[in-house]
Amino acid sequence: MPPKQVKKKKGISLTPEKKKLLKQLIMQKAAEELKKQQEKEADEKRVAVAARVPKLEIDGLDESGLQKKVKELYVTVCRLEEEKYDWEGRLGRQTEEINELNIKVNDIKGKFSKPMLKKVAKKSTKLTSKSKLTSFANLKSTGQSKFALEPDKDEEKKPDWGVDSLTKHKDDEAAPAEEEAEEEEEEEEEE
Repeated sequence: MPPKQVKKKKGISLTPEKKKLLKQLIMQKAAEELKKQQEKEADEKRVAVAARVPKLEIDGLDESGLQKKVKELYVTVCRLEEEKYDWEGRLGRQTEEINELNIKVNDIKGKFSKPMLKKVAKKSTKLTSKSKLTSFANLKSTGQSKFALEPDKDEEKKPDWGVDSLTKHKDDEAAPAEEEAEEEEEEEEEE
């Protein structure tokens, strides 16, 4: 009998402790890189602000000079707020336009976003075809059609006052038409 050969697994096998330690090291490295990136962005922001906004020099100014400086700063702030408002409006319009164009593209391609459907629990007792048949077989007929109209006995006998009012109403409708025709004839004669 030949000796049994042990199959070796390909790849590196790590124990749970080593996996945990490796994960911690990766997370520490990622946190350090994230912190460095945030510091770099903050430095870039400081440099950009320093380049745009000059230093405030108010040393040695009297009261009228300070008031003048305050008015200048107020005008600058108002101008910047107007620019900010304009940019926000433009951004909103462009966002709406992008959404409309995406909808048009999807319509042209024939791709539509499918809505998410709710998951519904299945009923524990399902009706079988036999149970459906037996439940319908147990129903009894009433002998009348569900959609049949009931004849009204009162409909045959109409009150006299109702008949008179209908004929009067028809006569009243004819009278204004005759009056309009007479008025038109008079206008034609005047011309």
